[in-house]
Amino acid sequence: QLRETFLQELKQLMAQPHVDIWFADESGFEGDPRPRKRWDKKGSKTRVTKNGGHLRMNVIGMVCPRSGQFFAIEASHSDSATFQAFLDEADKTVSFQRTTNILIVDNATWHRRKDIHWHRWQPKYLPPYSPDLNPIERIWLTMKARWFNNYVCKNEEQLLERLDQAILDVINNPKKTQKTACIGTL
Repeated sequence: QLRETFLQELKQLMAQPHVDIWFADESGFEGDPRPRKRWDKKGSKTRVTKNGGHLRMNVIGMVCPRSGQFFAIEASHSDSATFQAFLDEADKTVSFQRTTNILIVDNATWHRRKDIHWHRWQPKYLPPYSPDLNPIERIWLTMKARWFNNYVCKNEEQLLERLDQAILDVINNPKKTQKTACIGTL
């Protein structure tokens, strides 16, 4: 019921010409991804490189499916202070194209704090257990598949460099981002 109500509200918002809808979320990127199943020639042994440590970085991002505009920051972890820093930086960086901007986020505790300053966004929350309704999840999947599939970093600097390249690829290709984050006709 909550999902259906959310979809109806989203459809109404999308029909308004002065409204842009943004979707935000956090995702973790592994510098030493766990081995996955893959094809190899019969009789040969697949070589799996492991650096022995555990390298991980979080990315907090937002995407506007209508324009393909994407904004993200890298962070060591996610909490209310990090999320506030993300909103502060996004407010300075994002070029707003419409007068009303809705930011749809999940129900993480740091998204629901009363002291969050949303700047020019109006928060709207996804129904519980509905990551499939957030198109930024597809952005994360594409980034991981393209930039981190079978890629092992030797150190944190390498991970950050690769992550920078992946983020810039999404930012610099708004048409591709628009396609990936498309929410279609509801």
